[in-house]
Amino acid sequence: MDGLVELFIFCGVLYYFFNWRTNNMVDVLSTRLQGVYAKWESRTEIPSDETLDATPRLTFDELRRAECHRRKITGREARKIRDSNLYRIKESEPTEHLTPARDVPFLYRCCGHCTPSSKDSLVSSAQKQYQVSGKNILVVDPGPSLVSKIFCHISEVYSFKKYHYPKVTQSVLTDERLKEAIKQAADESVKDDGCDMLSALAKAEARAKTILLQMQSSLSDALLRLTAWILYKLLPCFIQSAVVQPTQIEMLKRANDSGLPLIFLPLHRSHLDYVMISFILLSNNVRNPLIAAGDNLKIPFFGWLLSGLGAFYIKRRIDPILGRKDMLYRAVLHTYLVESLRAGHNIEFFIEGGRTRTGKPCMPKVGILSVILDAYMDGTIEDALIVPVSMNYERLVDGNFVREQLGQPKKMETFGTAIGALWSTLMGNYGIVKVDFSQPFSLREMLRSFQSQQNKLTVQSIGRPLKSTVSSSSLYGTDVVAEEHRQLVDNIAKHVIHDCAKSTPIMSTNVVAFLLLNKFRDGCTLDMLVESFDSSRQELEWRRKNIAFCGESIDIINHALSILGPGLVKQQRQEVIDTVEGQPIRTKVITAIRPVSILPNVIELSYYSNSMLSHYVLDSVVVTALYGILQTEISDPQAIANNDITVQQDAIVEKALKVCDILKYEFIFCRPCQNLENVIIDTINSMDIITLQEEAYLEEELWSMRFAQTFLDSSDEEYSTNYRTKPIEYKLNLDPDCSRRMEFLHTLLRPFIDTYTISAFTLRKLVGRSLTEKDLLYEVLGEIKTSLDRGVVNYGESLCVDPIKNSFKLFEKWDVLECHPQENVKIFYLKEDYDNDKAANQIYESVAAFKWTRNIE
Repeated sequence: MDGLVELFIFCGVLYYFFNWRTNNMVDVLSTRLQGVYAKWESRTEIPSDETLDATPRLTFDELRRAECHRRKITGREARKIRDSNLYRIKESEPTEHLTPARDVPFLYRCCGHCTPSSKDSLVSSAQKQYQVSGKNILVVDPGPSLVSKIFCHISEVYSFKKYHYPKVTQSVLTDERLKEAIKQAADESVKDDGCDMLSALAKAEARAKTILLQMQSSLSDALLRLTAWILYKLLPCFIQSAVVQPTQIEMLKRANDSGLPLIFLPLHRSHLDYVMISFILLSNNVRNPLIAAGDNLKIPFFGWLLSGLGAFYIKRRIDPILGRKDMLYRAVLHTYLVESLRAGHNIEFFIEGGRTRTGKPCMPKVGILSVILDAYMDGTIEDALIVPVSMNYERLVDGNFVREQLGQPKKMETFGTAIGALWSTLMGNYGIVKVDFSQPFSLREMLRSFQSQQNKLTVQSIGRPLKSTVSSSSLYGTDVVAEEHRQLVDNIAKHVIHDCAKSTPIMSTNVVAFLLLNKFRDGCTLDMLVESFDSSRQELEWRRKNIAFCGESIDIINHALSILGPGLVKQQRQEVIDTVEGQPIRTKVITAIRPVSILPNVIELSYYSNSMLSHYVLDSVVVTALYGILQTEISDPQAIANNDITVQQDAIVEKALKVCDILKYEFIFCRPCQNLENVIIDTINSMDIITLQEEAYLEEELWSMRFAQTFLDSSDEEYSTNYRTKPIEYKLNLDPDCSRRMEFLHTLLRPFIDTYTISAFTLRKLVGRSLTEKDLLYEVLGEIKTSLDRGVVNYGESLCVDPIKNSFKLFEKWDVLECHPQENVKIFYLKEDYDNDKAANQIYESVAAFKWTRNIE
């Protein structure tokens, strides 16, 4: 250790000697040496996954208390000798210091249950371990020669591997499937218009060619290189660092060399997403993909540019009725994708369809994935490697979606708006961008795994799975694929979104916004925020989440606050007088921090907070279920004083499944290959706020019963009902810490519960009448605004269009609402059984049961 310290000091002295003209180099040197020393002092060896699974863990509270004590000691010492701020260095010098400096998993591994062979492929034994930091792709190694040092970016672009990107126009037009679709379209034209067959065929062929020419990509290696050089110049103007893990890139290179097409499936946050992915792949010599883009982006110049960078344009929405009749368009798109895969192209498309407006993942759109599955099943490709991709931004480059969430129409992209957005972006500061590529998995292996599950498992053995319907606006759906095929594609898509959500990098702005909205909504001091930030940071590390920040918490928080800006978070310095026995002894200055929790600002702040929800959603579901069960007991002072509130496991699970059913269009609670009921039970057992009664079963008995339940035959009714001799009970912990933890977890889902409750209440206005989707949406928005003014709803972020639309889908699924498309407009009315005040009120009460709030004071 002493030798390493001396080596680092010697390197630091050399660094200082060669940079003696820099005025603040002493500050930089001392800061870096202090950071190295702090890392050595706190670093511990990270065991492998197998060791962690086999070794009993301390509880999180025990780890948190020990870590808090250590951090208090080392933190005070570090602050005394630190002369400069970590993030000030970041702002002036975008180097490796902008990347996470702690030990983090290099990638999110693919599912060992669905794709066990893929989990052991493409990754060497060394890469299965951990690495210290990522790579900032904006920093280029200048190389040894003088020319490469002067023209480093040109030299870097010139060194990129060249790929040939063939066009498939001719092969698409001569495809038998498309020819058959042209003939069918001509037959329809003859039947409807009465024209002759030859002219109808010519017209259909011309339309097919026009569709293809407007759709196809003109991916160009030369344009990719030119754009890469421009990005090297422009990205540092508004991004401090763009981070990727080198070992992930090595994994992608192995996948690229496999000869199989790569299917990149990113979650969609910003228009910068596809630019960053293409830039990373190009700069690391991985073949660039064709990218599915909405036809709304086909605007002058930028549409041509995106096409040259790989975009092919598809209709974002089609009429549910007319779209089914437009077989020609569907056939052109289907054939273009299949022929592109046959020609060796990689494909990239956003599995959610459009950008998330709420900050959390959306439900999947499975159209293009269905085509890729068809290409495998008909033998066009022998297999494909699915690559889930997740990225996050400290500040969203696209601005915000507040207008749309308040019910205003989306502004269509034009050349003028694109130029304006580009200029404002270049003038801004958006912090750090981090991109993570999860481990690729075999489409063939996952497909066979899900097919095996469908063949062997009954609904009873699966438990109570949550099913959902396909969006009626999706290009593909149940009208073009069989139900079994659709369910397979839907399972794969949900698996990818779940994995992407779990692997999404957690930015400093996400944690700060999350704490301010859910823990310190009424404001806090900087010291309080630092303490909670430390606790959340340790919890995330303990859960082995992908944390994309490092350094002292106070520096990270100040950096996040500067990124979020005064429009979202207010800071105020205040003087406080300390007193002893009523006598003032000293005056100190504190920093008071308060989130801007009024409309419309709170909607934007909730966007950053919602990125954290996927890591806490099941805990929040369990607490919401507990509140729904124990409203009377938790409010009873005598029960609280005696601390004897108990609840049975079956009751918690039943209520939790009900909460999941209500919010099934908001979250994917578990992988499709998992049993949701078992996942909820595991969540209950991992929580500190409730403990298993001593007289109940041992942990080994609980595990064996769950294992046996998996294999229970539905016909063995007697054994199924009698295999338990006594109910499993839990005791609720109501000490102050646990009470605050419960209320914190309950707060996470309250905005959604409030929205769904008001939406269910508004169903009464449909009794005996019908409304268009737009009118019904505005009715719900109006009710939420009124409830906010009256104090019935406490969260401004409940006023949000996306959850309201999802509630309509839920009521359709419950057979409460009926939707009838009419001239491109959706008409909603109540089903016959619910077209009365009593039945509509029952729906409202079933949702409002989870709206109850307790006063922990």
